[in-house]
Amino acid sequence: MDVKFTEREKTILKELTKGKNYREISETLYISISTVKHYMAQISEKLGIKRKINIILYVLEHGYINNNNMQ
Repeated sequence: MDVKFTEREKTILKELTKGKNYREISETLYISISTVKHYMAQISEKLGIKRKINIILYVLEHGYINNNNMQ
């Protein structure tokens, strides 16, 4: 599966793989928690994966994140 993420979605995913929760991501990126949730819903839909931990595992296992850089 070749999934294309927007730059903001990539940023959200990077922060998630650092172990940050939605509140911490919102504070880091200066966006609301609901905006973080919105992007996570988009990512979830693109991947067809609902649980946050499974999304993280998927992007790590499939090389979407490499040394904290999105491909």
